[in-house]
Amino acid sequence: MDRVPGTLRKQFLDAVTNLTWVKIIGIGNASTGKTSLIKHFCESKFNSGYQPTVGVDYGFKIQEVNGIDLRVHLWDLSGSAEYFEVRNELYTGVDIIFLVYDVTSADSFEALDQWLREIKKYTSSGSEVDMKQKRMVTQTDGVKFAQRNKLRYFETSAASGEGVNEMFYAILRQVMADRKIPKSLEFEHESTALALS
Repeated sequence: MDRVPGTLRKQFLDAVTNLTWVKIIGIGNASTGKTSLIKHFCESKFNSGYQPTVGVDYGFKIQEVNGIDLRVHLWDLSGSAEYFEVRNELYTGVDIIFLVYDVTSADSFEALDQWLREIKKYTSSGSEVDMKQKRMVTQTDGVKFAQRNKLRYFETSAASGEGVNEMFYAILRQVMADRKIPKSLEFEHESTALALS
């Protein structure tokens, strides 16, 4: 279909320039639930069949926060050591990184220090809570780790959706605060029922 000249309400470059883009990266050991969290946030669904991420996976969602439509790019980086070279290239321009461990795997929790070292080396938070009876890492341990490293702590479950939207909403609000993006003038207060941790 041909566009009739002068029918766009805004100039193309003005429209694109005024969009708010956000880059979020999820990292942690393999099989901790990074992909599931991103899929749940982007598509509101959970797939119980585990397929390890090969290199990198990607999600996109337009999310309204404080009256602003954010274009959210979510990068799911493989936790396998063989994809280190892929990961370190993708840290550029990141707004928020969420670090994931599985509460049923002490090894994934103990690896958090290694992940923080990688983050600090290549840049200028979360956990998954599904199988409470198999839990090996207590919430207290997770909170202490977060406090010691000056991180925000969230408990999430991609299977039930518990805490997922709250985590992403909170980190998107943090991006807006860091960038000093004002709230939309159309909204005098937040119209959301999501609680922040």
